[in-house]
Amino acid sequence: TYTLYVKRDSDVSVRSKTVPVIAVSVLLTFILSMIFGSLVSLYIVPLSLCSLLVATLVDRRVGIVTNILISQTFFLAYILVYGTENAVESSAALVTSMVASIFLIMFLDKAFSRLKFTVVGVIVGVCTAVIPMLINYLVGANETTTILLSGLWSFLSVILAIAIFMIVLPLMEYVFRLDTQFKLQELCSLENPLLKRLAKDAPGTFNHSMVVGNLAELCAEAIGENSLLARVAAYYHDVGKVKNSEYFIENQKGYNPHDDVIPEVSVAMIISHVTEGYRMLKQARIPDEIADCALQHHGTTPVNYFLYKAQNLTEDNLDRKEFSYPGPKPRTKVAAILMITDTVEAASRALAEKMNSPKDFRQLVHSMIKQKADLGQFTECPITYKDLNDIEDTLVKAIPSMYHARIQYNNAGDKANS
Repeated sequence: TYTLYVKRDSDVSVRSKTVPVIAVSVLLTFILSMIFGSLVSLYIVPLSLCSLLVATLVDRRVGIVTNILISQTFFLAYILVYGTENAVESSAALVTSMVASIFLIMFLDKAFSRLKFTVVGVIVGVCTAVIPMLINYLVGANETTTILLSGLWSFLSVILAIAIFMIVLPLMEYVFRLDTQFKLQELCSLENPLLKRLAKDAPGTFNHSMVVGNLAELCAEAIGENSLLARVAAYYHDVGKVKNSEYFIENQKGYNPHDDVIPEVSVAMIISHVTEGYRMLKQARIPDEIADCALQHHGTTPVNYFLYKAQNLTEDNLDRKEFSYPGPKPRTKVAAILMITDTVEAASRALAEKMNSPKDFRQLVHSMIKQKADLGQFTECPITYKDLNDIEDTLVKAIPSMYHARIQYNNAGDKANS
């Protein structure tokens, strides 16, 4: 299963946590299934638990493959241990478990909240309960009680699997720091402590992050990436600005502290927000992919505004690295999307009054993307030229309606204070 995941997702850095996640899911499911199968009935074994955990924490298609493998392996092991006396029961339970798991996995992305998914699970349980009842009837089961009990136990197996899933999933999300759809939906809530603090201490940055979230989501949809992950990553990418928020122009109210310090101090304040944000996100146990996006969204780009300012104050040669973000460069498509949308959002606002036609917007967006590409910011992630073209088209259509006031820099494309 792990090999299939690696081969299919060659554009994703496969984390070392994938193997332990699958191992824990399989082991837990096997133990619980053996207990319930031997003490109650084969129909109630919660085999759907493993496929749900793997589909949610690793990948949906891997979850389906795991469903088939673990179902067949479990029933083979059960027959080897307990014999073939209950061949009909084993076959009916096997088919029911596999069908129920597939339907549950199909609905994982449809019902984001945990409550909605639980309701869907009840419906799936009712529908799949018909399968063992029908099989028992066709093979000539004489007792109505036997037929009805097979349906009841099968229904309860789905409910049991979902109940355990809802208990175990948050624990695995926490331990492995994984960003499931359920977790991402919860992180979208503006009641999250980090977002509430951002809104209070850096309101301009908060508004910027919300708009970037909308743009990133649209761009992710355009290239087939996880749009919810892109939105959430955008919401949190600038949380580091809550520290020294007055040094970022979107939060200033007239007074600019950069006027009173040398460029080297200014750039240190600006650059620090990526490492500070990463530290805050890790401390809050926000999933790694989101924290990584916060660290990578500026890559190794220079803060040109203060570099030029420093050059005007001295005749000595300056070290460009001292005026550049420390990196790393974006390593996923979502991080690259965030880099682009963050820059384009700021630049489009700074030049909003000069944008008079779609052609103007296209030229601006294209130049922003080209600037990042020329600086080699996309060399460590699997984003393609087609992806970049699709992102450009999406932004050209989306950004005209997403403005708020921002001071125009000498070179808007440099996004000096963001």
